[in-house]
Amino acid sequence: MPLMRPLILFLCALTLAACARSPVVKLYDGPDKADSQLLTVRVPTELEVFTINGKQVDGANTFFATGHKDLKLAPGRYEILAYYKELFQLDADNHEIIKTNPANFIVDGKAGETYQLGFKKPQDVDEARAMEDNFSGWTENLATGDKVAAEKSGLILKRGFLAPITGEAVETADTATSSSVAPQAAAAAATGGAAASQSAPAAGSYLDTLKAQWNQATPEERRQFLQWISQ
Repeated sequence: MPLMRPLILFLCALTLAACARSPVVKLYDGPDKADSQLLTVRVPTELEVFTINGKQVDGANTFFATGHKDLKLAPGRYEILAYYKELFQLDADNHEIIKTNPANFIVDGKAGETYQLGFKKPQDVDEARAMEDNFSGWTENLATGDKVAAEKSGLILKRGFLAPITGEAVETADTATSSSVAPQAAAAAATGGAAASQSAPAAGSYLDTLKAQWNQATPEERRQFLQWISQ
């Protein structure tokens, strides 16, 4: 129990800090600019941005955002790797986090334009599970209604409980590659996976600690932890 309390205090602090974040995220250099000078990409809160143009971007995701987050970018072309993530309540005491493999959303926008990343929302947890290996979506220009289908990324999301802790994130698929993803992005993902595998023995201590803490946690504490680990 002594190990559990610091974790819960940390989760509470994380939640309060996350709730204070603005759903508008500045992702360009220099002083603030008017929306008429920027490209806006609206991301539903159920989507997690993995990389933009092959790079992980701090601030691209907002925990507990209300409805969506707006990414403010310099005008231009972007490849946004994003995946679906949602927490489903199965019953009073049990929850399940569904995460899909990422899709590659293409945005090629001008100053003043707003695009939205879209996908077909599952009606229940069964439909969400079916999306895990077949996630797709589109990019929509909100002014014209024009849509561009997202492309397959060729990446497989590692859904293990310890993945966010050990640093494991994605691995390349054995049977699929994507020419739409910059080679350096795919190579970086593969290298990151290999590096994480080399440090895998240390995961045992994490797992033993988490098992002990999980068994002692209340249903509400478990729910808070699942929400945190799913980001």
